[in-house]
Amino acid sequence: MSDIRQKVIDSLSSNVDGNSDFLSSITSLAKEEGEHVYDTLLNLLTQLDFSPEDAKKNWQRIVEHKNELEGKLGHSISLMTAVCYYFSDVEKNISTPAIIELKILEETKKQSHSDGLTGLFNRRYFDEAMQGEMNRAQRYNSSFSVFFIDLDHFKKLNDTYGHQAGDLTLKVVADILQSMKRTEDTACRYGGEELVVILPETEKINALVIAERIRKKVEEQVLEFEGTTFGVTLSGGIASYPADGKEVQELIHAADVALYQAKESGRNKIFIHDFEKRHYLRIDFAGEVQVKSVTQSSKSEKIDVPAVNISSSGILFESPIALKIGEHVQILLSIKDQKQPVTVKAQVARVEKFESHFDIGVSFLEIDGSGESEFAKTLAQNLGIPLDQFNQRKPD
Repeated sequence: MSDIRQKVIDSLSSNVDGNSDFLSSITSLAKEEGEHVYDTLLNLLTQLDFSPEDAKKNWQRIVEHKNELEGKLGHSISLMTAVCYYFSDVEKNISTPAIIELKILEETKKQSHSDGLTGLFNRRYFDEAMQGEMNRAQRYNSSFSVFFIDLDHFKKLNDTYGHQAGDLTLKVVADILQSMKRTEDTACRYGGEELVVILPETEKINALVIAERIRKKVEEQVLEFEGTTFGVTLSGGIASYPADGKEVQELIHAADVALYQAKESGRNKIFIHDFEKRHYLRIDFAGEVQVKSVTQSSKSEKIDVPAVNISSSGILFESPIALKIGEHVQILLSIKDQKQPVTVKAQVARVEKFESHFDIGVSFLEIDGSGESEFAKTLAQNLGIPLDQFNQRKPD
């Protein structure tokens, strides 16, 4: 989100009058970066939080209102004037939008909110950003995740190579976070060797996949200081709103508990918070779960499943239709931010009929057809089972 914010600031600073070039630049930026451009823009102009949808509607109305005023007055008006007129005369949400010296204001805020060593946002900014994201999620009934990071054996690293090597390590890991996080994510230094990433509108399994990529990248990094090479790993904990907490401190505590579990289990791992202590994981997916029969290749059904329960042995989900026990199926799980769905080969082991649906239980045969599957690795880790347990049997 910080990258989008800076791009909008740069555009505002060079087009304060809000001429046609600026209006078209905002439209182009939204096509390039997504509709978060609109809520970022209005937050800069008014200090109010809008959903991307509401922000886009309000921005379109501001532009229309600006054109109407210019037609009546017979001359152009500045963007600042148009916004003030719109919110005071049309929406009446505020009386004085904050749009004065935006670049200077934002640079001052950036300095006060940045960590001097890593360049990430600092703890103060994290506290504000977490509360803002919580407010947004509560207001629009959305979700978000928080990913807490602790560098493994950091004190030993400092004692062995010196504090300058420790500072270098923090900078390198911070750069990895900046390069691998999504535009809308916020990376902060929480304190000491603890870092944290806020992932807006992100379900737990999506956060887990993103976090695992970051963990792997850090593990592969070779650091060098004064002719000596060394490495570092991280442990991480993930918690998601609203499943793991409906208040900021509750969510932070849940992520901290998961982080502690990751460190206790041997470090260099990512754990997600789970009230059931990982006997099974309830996972929300981005879209349809498609179930296709392998035994009867002509039969293919798409089932809209918002969540499934995944255990060490298989998957349990609700289905509007029955499947036969023993039937081999292929399940495609859509995960946000992944271009291709995850493919699970399984065998139907349980079918239970209810009034409006069937409970279908399937046992794992194979996930993604490869032991290198990110999804399989993260599931195995969080379920506390060997990875090869997913691939013990092959379809007949």
